[in-house]
Amino acid sequence: MNETEFYKPVSPLLNLDRLRAGRVAVIGLGSGGCRVAAELGRLGVALLLVDRPGELLEEHNIVRHLLGYSSLGKSKLAEMTAHIRNLNPAAKLEAREFEVVEQREDCERFLAGWRPGVIAVCTDTEPSKHALNEMALRLGAPQTGGAVYDGGIGGEVYRTRPGEACYGCLAWRLRLDRRQPSGSGPRDYSRPETPEAPVTCALNLDIEQIALLQVRLTLDLLLGPDARLAGIPSEANLCVFANRAIPGVSARPWHGEFFRLPRRAQCLSCGAPAADLEARAGEIRAALERPAL
Repeated sequence: MNETEFYKPVSPLLNLDRLRAGRVAVIGLGSGGCRVAAELGRLGVALLLVDRPGELLEEHNIVRHLLGYSSLGKSKLAEMTAHIRNLNPAAKLEAREFEVVEQREDCERFLAGWRPGVIAVCTDTEPSKHALNEMALRLGAPQTGGAVYDGGIGGEVYRTRPGEACYGCLAWRLRLDRRQPSGSGPRDYSRPETPEAPVTCALNLDIEQIALLQVRLTLDLLLGPDARLAGIPSEANLCVFANRAIPGVSARPWHGEFFRLPRRAQCLSCGAPAADLEARAGEIRAALERPAL
């Protein structure tokens, strides 16, 4: 592989040394996470790929996943590793299986040793997102994440940085605004033990849009304020993106609104001094493991 030739089309846009020194843990390799991992790996960012133990590509995944029929019935983790190496043979990749809720201590211990510059949260359940939020806070690691709204009408992407609002703060403030499937009420994100919403119905192109916005936020965090690959205000930590006009949300299609949500003093995750964080984490774990009413 001739790296000079490989990076020639993008070298004017990126600090290649900083890019290749970057380390991102991509947690979850579903239809969104596979794209986040592929785009970062293509550029040469060192990646830790994490997926649930025994997670295989199933036929219903294929219509929205980067992997195709040649990977049917095979490990998503192994197949995505091979896919990224095909995009960039020099890619620095490590793959691990963790159930981040049930194996949170093992997962956090491994993350601490691997030392990611950013954690890209690509899981699709609230308990897993809150568990990763706890880990990121204790590790002092920034996070990025995203969600596609039901029907592909739009979605959201977020970033968290140490000392600022964490995912728990963002989720609490968004609990009435997230778009749910028709006929369901708004999910109460202050009670993470409540049942999960149904799987989001959206097209591949809807998911890819949000995943690529998450990649931009991740690169901004890795490369520093001079990169400006996201092109959004430096203080913004949330973007709500509309694919089409949504009454009460966006009067225009293909439109993004940017927000700076503050830390929440009562947040169970980051609203306490660092010395109390482990105790708060215990409260969250208890809430996540409590049976739904």
